[in-house]
Amino acid sequence: MQVKRFLAIVMSLCMVSGAVSYGAPVISQDISAQADSVETSNYSFDEKTGVLKLKGKIDRDTIFRADFSARDVKSIIAEDGTVLPEDCSYLFCDNYRNCTFVDLTKADTSRVKNMDSMFWRCLNLTAIDLEGIDTSNVTNMSRMFAECFKLSEYDLSGLDTGNVTDMSNMFYNCYNLTELDISGFNTSKVTNMSGIFAGCSGLTILNVSGFDTSSVTSMDEMFGSCYELTDLDVSRFDTSSVTSMKNMFSYCSALTSLDVSGFDTSKVKNTAGMFMKCSGLTNLDLSNFNTKKVLNMSGMFANCSGLKTISLGENFKKIKETAELINGEGWVNSKTPLTVVSGDGKYAVIVNEGKNTYKRLPIEQENTPTYPTKINVKYSEEYHQVRFTWDKVEGADKYGIAVYLAGKWKVQDQEITSTSYTTPKSLTPGKTYKVAIAARVNGKWDTANAIKNAVTVTIK
Repeated sequence: MQVKRFLAIVMSLCMVSGAVSYGAPVISQDISAQADSVETSNYSFDEKTGVLKLKGKIDRDTIFRADFSARDVKSIIAEDGTVLPEDCSYLFCDNYRNCTFVDLTKADTSRVKNMDSMFWRCLNLTAIDLEGIDTSNVTNMSRMFAECFKLSEYDLSGLDTGNVTDMSNMFYNCYNLTELDISGFNTSKVTNMSGIFAGCSGLTILNVSGFDTSSVTSMDEMFGSCYELTDLDVSRFDTSSVTSMKNMFSYCSALTSLDVSGFDTSKVKNTAGMFMKCSGLTNLDLSNFNTKKVLNMSGMFANCSGLKTISLGENFKKIKETAELINGEGWVNSKTPLTVVSGDGKYAVIVNEGKNTYKRLPIEQENTPTYPTKINVKYSEEYHQVRFTWDKVEGADKYGIAVYLAGKWKVQDQEITSTSYTTPKSLTPGKTYKVAIAARVNGKWDTANAIKNAVTVTIK
């Protein structure tokens, strides 16, 4: 009887609800609306579009405990009045792996101090707009964009990095990245640059010539696995505070020249794998290296198959077998080219006294050029300027740039100590120039060959 009475009540309720012709649809719409969106004082999320809108004063824990699945988020947009917390570490990382677009241009980030792993493993992120955000108080940018696999370029020109101390793995494994302008970065307080560009295998050129590295202690794997990098100017790096350079240039196999002749390594304890697999390098000038404190040199030259010349100074006493410098037919001191000094093992062992240049046999008949070769030209349409890079000329202490104007060669700069030169900005688009690059070897300028090998450029 009780069951029958219960069924009768249920049926009567159904009949009543069915008789209310306008009630059911309204209830249905409310339920649908609730299912399609989530809204709190910190955010709103539209499940249909996948748009997450941030608003108000953001509480980090509230975002972590949000009433939606982070993997359903397709885009993140900060509305006017959004204030990000002091600690933004891991804020949008990993779980937001399906997010393709982030716009924080309207967010107040002036309180933020920690951006560690903020966008780490946003695997499908293809665009990020950070224009105008205030990062003046940020001290930690470690892994900030690490493993954002699909990002091909960033506009980070507005980032204030003046207080940042940690940039380790900042762009780690961003292998789709083809362009990165970090020329405006203030790195004067950065102590950790380990892995900052590691795995950025799509980059061919990276301008870090303006980096202030005077405070950096770790450069481990800084450019590791940047396979396609062909141009890298680190000649002005201040490495006086660095204690570890492990795998610093490992697997930079496309580099054909690398000027580390000015490196101060007096505090360095670890150079393991430093040049490992730099198979395109033929010459290394390590004459300024001080290895007195180095405890680990294992694999320092491993698989440097193209390396034929190494210059050592008085503070580089020995290349150990564990450094894995390919011995081949042996190495000779250029002062005594008939005597093998590297032993007969698979890997060379060289005991060095004073300043010497060592060459690997067989020594090819050399007509060492006294002028720059393999001159590369890169144009900037945005700034209407040109950047020249060239292979290092053995024995050169300076380079000069001359331009052919009004029937005469006019010197623009003859105090260049690196193997690159960038013209001033705002040159006239469409105008063509003939440019010669000369080297000073043993106090003499070879201008004749420089002019013979001049390049023609047209401003874009």
